[in-house]
Amino acid sequence: MRFLFVFLLAMLTYSVVLGQGIQKVIDNVMTNAESNPQEKLYLQLDKYAYTAGETIWFKAYATIGIQNLFSNHSGVAYVELIDGTKNTVGSMTIPLLMGLGMGDFKLNDTITEGSYRLRAYTNWMRNADEKYFYDRTIHIANGRSDNVKTKTSVRPGEKENVYQIQLSSLSGVPLSKAQVRYELWSEGKSVERKRGNTDEAGVLSIGVNKKYKDGELKLRFENLEKLPVNKLVKIKAAESENSVQLLPEGGKLLINKINNMAVKAVGNDGLGIKAKVYFTIGKDTAGVIETNDLGMGAGFLFIPADDVFAVRAEFEDGSSRDIPMPEIQKSGFALSVNNQNGSKIFTQLNVSPDLVSQKEVFFVVHHLGSVLFVSKQKLTKDELVFSLDKTGLPSGVLTISILDDTFLPIAERPFFSYNTASVLPIDLQLNKKSFTTRDHVKVDMHIGEASDSIRFGAFSASVVDLSPVKDSVALAPNILSTLLLSADLNGYIENPGYYFSKGGIKSRDLDLLMLTQGWRNIDWRRIDTVVKADYEVEKALKISGYTKKLGRTKPETEAKVQLISTSNYMDFMDTTSNDQGYFEFNNLVFPDSVKFLVTARDANKGKKNIDIVIDNPEKPAIGENRNQADERWDINSIYTDEINRSRQFFAELESKGLMEKAIAIEEVVVRASTRKKVAEYSSNLNGPGNADQVLTSEDLQNCTTLDMCLAGRLMGVMFTAGVPYNTRGNVPMQVVLDGMYIEGDQLSMININDVESVEVLRNVNYTAIYGMNGGNGLLIITSKRGTSAMNNYVPKGIMTVQPQGFYINRVFYKPVYDVVNETQLNRDLRTTIHWEPSIVADREGKASFDFFTADGKGRYIIIVEGLDLTGRIVRKLVEFDVQ
Repeated sequence: MRFLFVFLLAMLTYSVVLGQGIQKVIDNVMTNAESNPQEKLYLQLDKYAYTAGETIWFKAYATIGIQNLFSNHSGVAYVELIDGTKNTVGSMTIPLLMGLGMGDFKLNDTITEGSYRLRAYTNWMRNADEKYFYDRTIHIANGRSDNVKTKTSVRPGEKENVYQIQLSSLSGVPLSKAQVRYELWSEGKSVERKRGNTDEAGVLSIGVNKKYKDGELKLRFENLEKLPVNKLVKIKAAESENSVQLLPEGGKLLINKINNMAVKAVGNDGLGIKAKVYFTIGKDTAGVIETNDLGMGAGFLFIPADDVFAVRAEFEDGSSRDIPMPEIQKSGFALSVNNQNGSKIFTQLNVSPDLVSQKEVFFVVHHLGSVLFVSKQKLTKDELVFSLDKTGLPSGVLTISILDDTFLPIAERPFFSYNTASVLPIDLQLNKKSFTTRDHVKVDMHIGEASDSIRFGAFSASVVDLSPVKDSVALAPNILSTLLLSADLNGYIENPGYYFSKGGIKSRDLDLLMLTQGWRNIDWRRIDTVVKADYEVEKALKISGYTKKLGRTKPETEAKVQLISTSNYMDFMDTTSNDQGYFEFNNLVFPDSVKFLVTARDANKGKKNIDIVIDNPEKPAIGENRNQADERWDINSIYTDEINRSRQFFAELESKGLMEKAIAIEEVVVRASTRKKVAEYSSNLNGPGNADQVLTSEDLQNCTTLDMCLAGRLMGVMFTAGVPYNTRGNVPMQVVLDGMYIEGDQLSMININDVESVEVLRNVNYTAIYGMNGGNGLLIITSKRGTSAMNNYVPKGIMTVQPQGFYINRVFYKPVYDVVNETQLNRDLRTTIHWEPSIVADREGKASFDFFTADGKGRYIIIVEGLDLTGRIVRKLVEFDVQ
């Protein structure tokens, strides 16, 4: 009897310790979750594809946590436009005010057609991983300077794949017998440079060795208008086969148990493909799993002991293949989750006989450590069932973790929770049922319900003419798919908008996605460790650096550092460097292109014998496009209708002086004899003399300063206050002196007698090699050997810096047709009819906006997205007719 009492007391003590232990674990994960909140970014775009000359308009929404409240965490966001070679062709820094920001990318005339990525993130988001940034693939055509469409195919060979690229004008005239220079890039390096000619049909054939499985073909040639054209063809494996993944739910298959098996079938284009997967034992069929249109499916299989499964997949394209069966476990745990019940979620834990014991396991539902539910059971039988009332759960990707008695996971599985309370009700009322061209449309918005105590919110609206749109509005990424899915799942999600139908979700398909997709989770082994974030929260801009003793690496401590704005010399800030020489000016707000002077004096004698080193924050690396399956070839061919429509619209804008004309053929042609005058040691990355215009030392005479000597002599370049500006866009050009980037206003400091040559690079075939630095054109200055070319030394204790400031938004052009004015358009063929990024609902949930229809007839669509102050998300689509 005494032994029984001691045993019961020991078990009670053990149970109390376990209870205290799980509570400590939960406290730790909650503390970590509070210290490392999840920040998300979503960009609403005005439309889904673009052409050169157009503008990508966007509204940024930054939210925090699973509740998607407006984020006040970060005050700065970064948005980048990335081309098919992973080069950043445009970037901007935008301010976030209570989680909201705006911006736009003007697509220049010479942008290369193709698939681009729009990536957005905050500095805080870098603590997770690039795969959780906002990252979307968009398509950009070019009918301004390009005017060539392609048709690309691949013919597989024994040793090489032959890429056949047909070149023709937008009207279909082949570029016969055209000379094409092309370059093969692989793993970021140029591996081949060759030339070829198209045949009578305009077809260029390029053989690519099969060892190059990833990379790009860069083509350069002239179109029928003799304008230089660049094309990019991504290398794809022509002979790749359809594939199938078998993914046991919870990660393991147990013998003598019914297991849930998920299937993911992918075609050779990277997209899902319908398939049937047969599981057989000998001649008997043990099960068949059929996938949906996106290549995902699941089914239950009983796994008998000592039987061998054969698995075969048959695809809708008629092909088939054998698939290895995942390893079957004799000991372990398997999971089965039923999320199709309307009010409850059921989870069954299957346990192998050897693990049935009195030990406790814990059922935890959480989102990145924010624990929503905990329960426990003892391992007294081979099947344990947990249930959870879904009422009150937030919407989004949640995780079920089954923890053992050491509080480590033995099985985990994500599931999608959808709570209708997290969706914001909205009603849009138009002033008429149908409209004519150039008609006035008024939209009244009623947001929320009368019972809501708070109805404030921020929203954005886009109006698009659907007639030329090739992409499905319903399948494209949207605010729901981004904030509720993409922010927590890694890997490619095909047609993310598919999962959110009008007024609800596709519950079964979402569960298949959870079974077949990687997800964001926490490391339970490190929950008791406080991990310091690598990247800090940015509330505003900052300029920082180090003061060092002149010509040495030793820090100059306690130096007096001053930051002076060159736009207002009365505007300055003071600070002191610390014992490491570090100094920082923070909480700064300034627009892009503003220059600053940084000065430093030592603490003792106030002398400027100090080296100043300014921090240049490194941007996150650009990895492979996780949405690579969305990339396309032959963009101009796909979007020819949009190109023709935009060209007519641009011509109208040009005639009214509202847009610059498309670039013309350069009048200056560099001959071989001219190139010989350029020094062979020129830093021109295209090679000495490969430029739009060249001036040599013989041309630079009888001038006081170099900027005066160049003014009026360079084609397409004008000088303002000594700074060279590209007349194409009126933007300041980059100056390169002997391979060193200098400021344009430093031209006057260069001694003319020391200059060997000046090369002007304005066209994209010369500027593209410089990436972002070549966007506005360049002046390449080469000095004579043995001279410095600078008549002044670089001053000590002072330097000029030009950090990237906040982008200044442009205003969307909005025609008004009920008032006669001089700029009224004769032909209005806009695709984006209206862009309204700053809609704010009042306390009664009311808001409104208006616009005029264009000359395009057919179906128009209004897309409204946004959030209210409680984190409720809205996405509303309304179509109407224009006669």
